[in-house]
Amino acid sequence: MPRVDSSPLAQDQTLLDNIQSEVSTESRPLFTFIVNNSKYIVAVIVLLIVSLLGTAVYRYVQTSRQQETLESIAKIMQHPADAKQIASLEELQKTCPSSMQLPVAVAMVQSAVAQDNREKAAEAYAKVAAADYDNPLGLASAISQAGEMLFAGKYDEGVKILQGIAPRLPEASGVQVKMMLAEAASRAGQYELAARTYEELAANAPQALDREYSAFRAKDLRIMAKNEADTGK
Repeated sequence: MPRVDSSPLAQDQTLLDNIQSEVSTESRPLFTFIVNNSKYIVAVIVLLIVSLLGTAVYRYVQTSRQQETLESIAKIMQHPADAKQIASLEELQKTCPSSMQLPVAVAMVQSAVAQDNREKAAEAYAKVAAADYDNPLGLASAISQAGEMLFAGKYDEGVKILQGIAPRLPEASGVQVKMMLAEAASRAGQYELAARTYEELAANAPQALDREYSAFRAKDLRIMAKNEADTGK
């Protein structure tokens, strides 16, 4: 059985001479470089192939884990909405890929709201807001989180959340959130902030009715702020 010569290309001078005779004069320097460095070039190509294969495997694994997470969410949500369901979702969130944090958090919101569990709903809204910070879903969840804080009487916490949201909203759609902020601040005893927020709305709100109402509330809150300042002297 004939043996195959596996020696490097650069060592087979006869073969090189035959190939070189077919190569144009202009291309011979490049040809010589390729021949002399063939083993290094092959090594680089092999590394590139291995890297591409590794990337493909990683993407496959990620896709597989994402699918597994969605299936787990579906199974959990088939059970009754109770404390056990939320606990299962919280456990799933600890192990799921970062790309799946949002779907799990949304499921937690759904479960908490179905149970009328406002404390867990606030926590879940916060997770959705963090996972989808720059998108409408994240903003809406942050507003809902603030609403849950106000409902629970945690006005200072609600004010902090709303102060972070308000600058991110367009002027037209931010009116209601700013009113919400002003009322939360007034209930928290932060009359200066409440009055200032309503004064801004009185000057800039697109709707005349909103401007009139804001001016009225700002006037009352200014009196309350002054009374508070006088009491503190």
